[in-house]
Amino acid sequence: MKSLGFYEKRLQDLENNITEDQKLLKQYEDVLRYESDPRAIGRCEREIERQRESVTHYQQEYDELKQELIDYQPTQLLYVERQLQQMDDKINVLLKGQIAIYKNQHQMRQALLERYNASEKAIIGSITQQLNQTQLVLTENLLQALDNNMVSEPEMQQMLAVLEERLPSLPPSQAAIAKIIKDPEMNARHKLKVTLPIIPMLVEYEGELELGSEFNIKSAWQQLVTKLRRR
Repeated sequence: MKSLGFYEKRLQDLENNITEDQKLLKQYEDVLRYESDPRAIGRCEREIERQRESVTHYQQEYDELKQELIDYQPTQLLYVERQLQQMDDKINVLLKGQIAIYKNQHQMRQALLERYNASEKAIIGSITQQLNQTQLVLTENLLQALDNNMVSEPEMQQMLAVLEERLPSLPPSQAAIAKIIKDPEMNARHKLKVTLPIIPMLVEYEGELELGSEFNIKSAWQQLVTKLRRR
């Protein structure tokens, strides 16, 4: 007959293993958030599926230990049960929808880059990798507004002036962006086309993203200018 200490040691080991797998799951989620390579996304998806198998194994072990320790370690058992539930919930969220979102973000980044020539892609490529889905939608809508002549020359000049004020807050790696904004030979529309992707990095925007009407575009544009000036 196994001793109480034996089961308590197994329970502690189970708790430690779940904690380590939760850390791994968080790492996979972080990789997915910024990964653009479909193969790498696929690898993360497979690893998350393996973690689902681990949860099943952990649950079986937990059920066995619960029979032996319910009268001795109820608090620790409850904690481990919560850990298991949290891990299972996170896996379900990732596999049922979040990975699809990350794949969609990759497609959105590619579509965004297709608007630019090779030299411009080299400038903004690293920027687009940092944008989340909301930021990508905002950037795409602003670019569409610019392409459809829904932003006036004064509005373009106003935005460029505000962005130039914010140049000191850009990292050294974005020196090319600063050079474009200050280029006297480039017109305002083209300057904005190349620099618009940095706007979501400079300001948190929670306004209307459906820029299908002139009113919405002007409202969103002014909100961005106002928020940029406050920083």
